[in-house]
Amino acid sequence: MVDCRLTQTKSRFGSIIRDHGGQQMAMIHRRLLVLGLAVGCLSVTLLWAGVSSETPMKAIAIAPFRFPVDPDAREWLSEGLPRVLALRLQALPHVSPTALPSLPALAEEQPGHPLEGDPVAPFLERLRGQGYDVVVFGKFHQLDTVLRAEVHVWSTQPQRRLGKTIEQSPEKDPDGLGSKIASFIAASLQVNPSEPEGRRVGERYTSSPEAFERFTKALMSTDPTGTTADIERAIGLFREAVALDGKFAMALRQLADLYFRQGQYVSAAEMYQAYLQQDKRNAVVYHLLGQAYFAQRDVPRAIEAYRRGLQLDGRDAQLYVDLGLAYVSQKDYENATKMLLRALEVKPDAPLAFANLGVVYLLQGNFPAATASLRRAQFLQGTNATLAYNLGLSLMFEGTYEAAREQFERALQLRPEFAAAAYQLALLAEHAEPDQAVDRWRRYIDLAAGHPGEEAWLSYAQERLDHLQHR
Repeated sequence: MVDCRLTQTKSRFGSIIRDHGGQQMAMIHRRLLVLGLAVGCLSVTLLWAGVSSETPMKAIAIAPFRFPVDPDAREWLSEGLPRVLALRLQALPHVSPTALPSLPALAEEQPGHPLEGDPVAPFLERLRGQGYDVVVFGKFHQLDTVLRAEVHVWSTQPQRRLGKTIEQSPEKDPDGLGSKIASFIAASLQVNPSEPEGRRVGERYTSSPEAFERFTKALMSTDPTGTTADIERAIGLFREAVALDGKFAMALRQLADLYFRQGQYVSAAEMYQAYLQQDKRNAVVYHLLGQAYFAQRDVPRAIEAYRRGLQLDGRDAQLYVDLGLAYVSQKDYENATKMLLRALEVKPDAPLAFANLGVVYLLQGNFPAATASLRRAQFLQGTNATLAYNLGLSLMFEGTYEAAREQFERALQLRPEFAAAAYQLALLAEHAEPDQAVDRWRRYIDLAAGHPGEEAWLSYAQERLDHLQHR
């Protein structure tokens, strides 16, 4: 987020809003919020939230696998194998897989299991109510010498079995079993993956059973609700898996993703680089690598990573957007504009591209183009406070103050604590609604108190309030 407001006296502000000349950008009080410049930036998340996919996602629940007898030391396979299956199935288009920690209880007694004689319909009904379209049930029939598992794939609406199989692999090859089962599930879903997507579903992760066990246990410790101790345990287990099998690329990738989620961007970048060095050139990973560099303020390396990602996938609109934002951070508005326009060529209705293109036009003083881009973004995704705020700025610079006020009000409705919007409303009130200016400044001061980054503007606001109260 970039804050570039200037402070002036009321009289100068009043003269400027009557004078629409070239000095306007240098004189008007302004706070310009650039969307998406920080990794995990709230504005990015909000702009993409609610944008529907062209094809609905199919939610898949993978239940823990049952055992024929006490599994002894292999109990981790019950919950762990579904975790690996969910990871593999993420490669499929329009699929959202989840490994369930347990099946829903249907009574106070033991929850039961469809592959152990219990009716399947009640389980499907419960899971359909939780939003799942497909459920995978599994049960091990043998654990010694050979790993043999039975797997059923069911649709929840209508309730029908999509497929059934029994797969096996040598006892020392649990990863091979996971590859076979994932490929079977993918075929049962009939989602028509591309050839690369199909390969990723069934690719071999490791030939080491010890590395696979540690990898699987690490996946079991990476829940978003996990504790710090869980995360540290997962990191240690992923590292052990890589130590046991130096070519275990997926362990490197999962470790990198975990570091990234924890904000450890230096370590994340190192692991993404290690993954890429395993001949795993991947546009998604280059994108993540670029974000990890950007979070470290290493913009040149972020740009290089984004460009490499685009060499592999020139149809990734989000990559163009992030590359454009990297150029914005260097004040290279020409290249930023080119990248954001390219994103719109790839995805014509990308709200984030329109929103940030509008910001770039604002930074260059091209207010009509900024307003047009920001209005289009708001049409596509109208529930973002920062977007409404930036549109308000553009309208204010164009001299359409009533429309600007409406956008700042909208920003405050969407985000009641949005101090910057309250500030602009106070400035506009001094010009158009003098009788409300005191209350506007008081509201801004109340909102801004204690907010990091507002100190410089609070002192000016207090000056304006004192002046209005004593004139």
